[in-house]
Amino acid sequence: MLTDFHLHTTVSDGELDPSTLLARAKGHGITHLSITDHDALGAYAWNGGAVFGEANRLGLSLTVGIEMDADLDGLEVHVLGFDLAGDDPALAAHLGSVRVARAERARREIGIVNALLGEGTITEAAIFVPGRETLMKPHFIHPILEKGHFATYEEANAWYRKSVKAGVAVPKPAFPKVLQLIHGAGGWAALAHPGYYEKAGLPVAARLAEWRGLYPYHACSPREFSREGERAFIDAVRRAGEAAGLRFTRGSDSHTAGDFERVYGPLGS
Repeated sequence: MLTDFHLHTTVSDGELDPSTLLARAKGHGITHLSITDHDALGAYAWNGGAVFGEANRLGLSLTVGIEMDADLDGLEVHVLGFDLAGDDPALAAHLGSVRVARAERARREIGIVNALLGEGTITEAAIFVPGRETLMKPHFIHPILEKGHFATYEEANAWYRKSVKAGVAVPKPAFPKVLQLIHGAGGWAALAHPGYYEKAGLPVAARLAEWRGLYPYHACSPREFSREGERAFIDAVRRAGEAAGLRFTRGSDSHTAGDFERVYGPLGS
């Protein structure tokens, strides 16, 4: 059994639509997976909800999932939620408020970018794409690159962070509130890429026991440390989690076909 419980599609900032992602997962030998788009469950309604039938046809076990932003001690953390009831009123209301705020922010950012780099650098049609629920920074960076304003994604991203300030706050509930939303929708929660937060000064392993109802997340590729450093960190988190009676998830945080290949090797290998 090969599991991947952290995957993104075109519903948020991934490059593969849900159907293509399922086929890609099957090709890499994944058997159990969850699509965890940012603040969105639209992948599960894709093409009239056909994603579940496609998963069954491919012999895949598909768990409903999401990745939500939360504030923990002033630090933005991402919480994965699984086995969710998408029609839960509280969760649906929160996700709706996030979509509205992101849309307002996007329109303002389009205006700012065009004022700074030239009219038509970014159009609403390039951002408000059918099927895309969560509008995120990569959706803006790529059109800027296509117009030749910067040589690399990193350069464009650095400029964007410094120069484009829309002044629109996107809802980011406190960490306990996000857990409450997930549990209230019948789900369970896991902490995404904990190494990010450890490097930012949050002692993840030391605090697992106090985060009741939260399962640690086991990344399957070195993202935050050297390979040796990540192994040591994950071992420490696993020991702390086991001591607290927690179970573990596993995921790649793949956004592209290239991400899949970096984690699992060439397709069909």
